[in-house]
Amino acid sequence: MARLGIYTLDFRFYYRVLHLLKEWNVPFVSIEKPNDIPSDVPVVLSSVDDIDIQFEQIRDNDAMRAIRRAIPYLLDKKLFNEIFIGIDPGPKPGVAVLADRVLIEAFELGDVFSVAENIENIIMGYNTHFMSIRIGNGDKPNREKIIQELKNVDVPIDIVDEGGTSMPHKTHDNVISAARIANIENFNKEKVQRIKKSKRRTQIEREFVTIKAFL
Repeated sequence: MARLGIYTLDFRFYYRVLHLLKEWNVPFVSIEKPNDIPSDVPVVLSSVDDIDIQFEQIRDNDAMRAIRRAIPYLLDKKLFNEIFIGIDPGPKPGVAVLADRVLIEAFELGDVFSVAENIENIIMGYNTHFMSIRIGNGDKPNREKIIQELKNVDVPIDIVDEGGTSMPHKTHDNVISAARIANIENFNKEKVQRIKKSKRRTQIEREFVTIKAFL
């Protein structure tokens, strides 16, 4: 099981990274001596003000961006081949990141006006050969607002048929729908119809390979 290492003298960066890694349930270890790094650590996170070490190191003052840059190392690679960002349009849009068929993150935004900033941060955070945004074709008014919000984003945008992506939940789950939209070419409507309603985390684990499988 791989862990991310943290080597920094920047306490603000350290505690921000610490908070996010705990929130993501990603295992980590604090590095005190850069010449004594555990064998299960593929990469070390540091701030830009920290010294260079003779090890694979990501130096960034933005904790979230540093973690996103480090995620491929947990899958035994330095960057992804392809990333699809799924967006389920609505007053509280769902957003999901599918990297090389692994669901890395999925979350709900408070409003459509938060979309641009969050998508731009995702684009800046992940290293990949190819990236594309997929937006579900439902909720046209909010879909159009989201497209307008993303007008300056330099990533291809596709509008995809989201039919059936809200099943089997009686209450629409924007997060699960966003993940299905990101993975739309592999979405099996018939299979989902046979799944009984369950909690979001359980549903996601049933349908997708998640980063959890590599930790």
